[in-house]
Amino acid sequence: MVEVPTVRKCMKSAKQSLKVTDDMRQAMRVLIGEHFPAIPVVDDDNRVVGILSEKNCLQTICRWANEQVAGGTVGDHMSPLLHMVKADMDLLAAATEFISCNFVSLPVVVDEDRLVGAITRQDVLTGIRDWHRAQDQELERLHAAKSGHERPSTIAEMQRTLGSHTREQLASIFKSR
Repeated sequence: MVEVPTVRKCMKSAKQSLKVTDDMRQAMRVLIGEHFPAIPVVDDDNRVVGILSEKNCLQTICRWANEQVAGGTVGDHMSPLLHMVKADMDLLAAATEFISCNFVSLPVVVDEDRLVGAITRQDVLTGIRDWHRAQDQELERLHAAKSGHERPSTIAEMQRTLGSHTREQLASIFKSR
C-alpha cells in the first residue's frame, strides 16, 4: 500500500514570519501582500509563539474603529498558538489538528518548534486526494498483476485478447471494477 504522505511533502516553505514586536499596521500590509490566510509569529530563535491571521486583522481594525485608537504590536493582536504541525507528521494527523482548531493555516515546525513552513486545510485535502489516487492506482496495478492480464485499451488489443483467452479468463479481464 501507498504510505500516507507527510506534512513536509505538502507544506509551503516559510517565506515570511513576523516578530512579536513588529508594528501591527506594517504586519497587516505584509499579510495582505502574502496572499496567505495567516503568518506565523516567531521569537528571536525562530520558535513559533503565535499566529497573525486575517481574522486577527479584521478584529483589530474593528477595535481601532470603535475605540478611535490605532497602533500596537503584533504581540498585542496575534492569536496564541495552541496548534501546530510537525514536518514529519502524516497528513491524517495534520487533518486532526485542523479539526481541533479554527485556523485555516498552521505553522509547520521541526525541533523545538522552529518554523520551517506553513500548511493550509486546502494543502491537506489536496495531499489526501493525491494519496487516494495513488492508492487506487496501486490497487489496480496489483489486481492486473494478480489476474495476469491487463484490460485491453484499443480495438486491436481487444481482438487479440478475445482470440487468445478462454471464456473464464475473459470474464476475469473484463469484469466490472
